[in-house]
Amino acid sequence: MEGVKAHQRGDLSTAASRYQRILSVAPGHADANHLLGLVLFQAEKPNEAEQLIRKAISIDDKVALYHANLGRVLKSLNQDAAAVSAFRGAVQLSPEDAVLHADLASALIGTGDADGARARAHLALELSPDLAEAHLNLGLALQELHGPTDSEADKHLKRALKLKPELAGTYLALGVACHEGGDIAGAISHYEQAISLNPNFVEAHTNLGNIYRLANNFDAATRHYRLALDIRDDIADIWGNLGVTLQEQGDIDAALEAYDRGIALDIDDPEIRRNRGMARLAAGQFDEGWRDYRYRWQTQRFKDLTREWSAPEWGGERQKGALILVHAEQGLGDTIQFSRYLKVLHDRGFRVDFECPNVLQPLFKGAPYLKSLIAPGDTVPKIDFHVPLLNLAGLLAPDFFNEAYATPYLTAPKSAANKWRQISEHWPGGKRVGIAWRGNPDHVRDSVRSPGLDAFAPLFDMNNVVLISLQKDNAADELARLSSQQRVVDPTEDINNFGDTAGLMMQLDAVISCDSAPLHLAGAMGCRTFAVLPHVAEWRWGLAGETTPWYPSMTLLRQPVFGDWESVFTRLCQELKNL
Repeated sequence: MEGVKAHQRGDLSTAASRYQRILSVAPGHADANHLLGLVLFQAEKPNEAEQLIRKAISIDDKVALYHANLGRVLKSLNQDAAAVSAFRGAVQLSPEDAVLHADLASALIGTGDADGARARAHLALELSPDLAEAHLNLGLALQELHGPTDSEADKHLKRALKLKPELAGTYLALGVACHEGGDIAGAISHYEQAISLNPNFVEAHTNLGNIYRLANNFDAATRHYRLALDIRDDIADIWGNLGVTLQEQGDIDAALEAYDRGIALDIDDPEIRRNRGMARLAAGQFDEGWRDYRYRWQTQRFKDLTREWSAPEWGGERQKGALILVHAEQGLGDTIQFSRYLKVLHDRGFRVDFECPNVLQPLFKGAPYLKSLIAPGDTVPKIDFHVPLLNLAGLLAPDFFNEAYATPYLTAPKSAANKWRQISEHWPGGKRVGIAWRGNPDHVRDSVRSPGLDAFAPLFDMNNVVLISLQKDNAADELARLSSQQRVVDPTEDINNFGDTAGLMMQLDAVISCDSAPLHLAGAMGCRTFAVLPHVAEWRWGLAGETTPWYPSMTLLRQPVFGDWESVFTRLCQELKNL
């Protein structure tokens, strides 16, 4: 009795001492084993608590509370399947206890059985309509079944919040709903409230890290990921997200260390392996980087691009005369950059078919290293192998620094060159400089890598410089907002494909572009090119330096710090004066 009183007033040390005294005399005392287990659980020693409570159950398995507390201990250890078993035992012994049904619902959610959790939570509410935990678990189950923004889930979560405002899990669930619904400020507020109630709430820290990472607030993202890992360092996804954030901050060594930690926990996690691949490529670790990068095909994004082929995937076999279908897989810029390997493949003795987007096809028509050119959706002829375009870099690695880097490897079709020679005769005199100020808006890093037209303002007033727009996709609206003194020649109505863009570039003295398809085309053609890059550029541009072996005619101008385009364009003005 003395131990129980001490336990009730929070004196865990005295309570433990009294329970241990009982057990020294009567080791088979079920209640003393159970109560000492509870003390250890409250003292954050769940593994020892589990052993003692299991012993209590082995002595007397007819006490619902023993099974229930075992379930709570197991839940804290993230052993949800075992917790389900424990709570089922408790419910069988005390079927009218609504709290036990709610606990079982919580464990079922942890195992992924959302429908079972929904049924249990409903049962709990039938027994106790105002049980906040039951409303919370029903809301969570409905979110799993129908999506985070489900209106019925929202109703039960808000009911739980009203009944018991100190439930941290409710704030997390409401934060997820806001996050998914685009209310980022609401999501942050709810996640922060969850953390204020439970500073060790791993999921809330992780979700805040994700929000801040996507908002390019990398310091805040790193802080929350590290707080989450201080609590639990055995979750691969958090290490992977931390790696991405550190890489965005330019700390490639720390990023690689984080990726390694994540992969040690889940060796085949495709997202982490793909991201580590890009980090390794950025660091110049090409062999390892290309191996990791092949995991991209197991990520959700690339699974959607996977197709069935009538021939096996080429893995580097030497088979002279074999017909290989090389298929483009990613953006237009990637396709231009890696199309250099088509000739390398041909020179190795293979016959090469190339499938690529229609807008790029004029660049490859009549290429002597291609047997045929195929448009997406066309019937594929009988082939011996197929291979994704970007796989070629790793498979042809021995020649990475010689024949694959020969430029120019693309040129404009003669008809396009003649067309743009005539069009350019009507342009003003001066240094003709093509500009492209934004890339694909769907690209995950577009906000980081695309400076926008306003950043080019220092170039508008330069004497003897005529700016020529290379920007498609509704760029005319942006150009229309410029003043008459900031005139940019916009010939893009006459650009029908990248053969036209190539013909236009032949009339230019230089090209300035962010990381986009025009940048790669200019480099592939050997044009004098300036790449305006963010502080941490994509892996293909390396970690530092103003030159790249990909395109010898290109100068890389990088932000000195995140977001500083002004310094880039100040330097660019000087480069144009010296052109």
